Amino acid sequence: MNQKNRKHEERERREAEKANKLIRNLCIGLIVLALITIIAYTW
Repeated sequence: MNQKNRKHEERERREAEKANKLIRNLCIGLIVLALITIIAYTW
């Protein structure tokens, strides 16, 4: 039972890390997109 619980916790932690990475990548992508848009409009 304890091992099952530990595996479950590890999987949850991995999923949380994946979600954080995805959110970070999305934010970086949006910032890059915004910068490109700003540069495009200034020309």
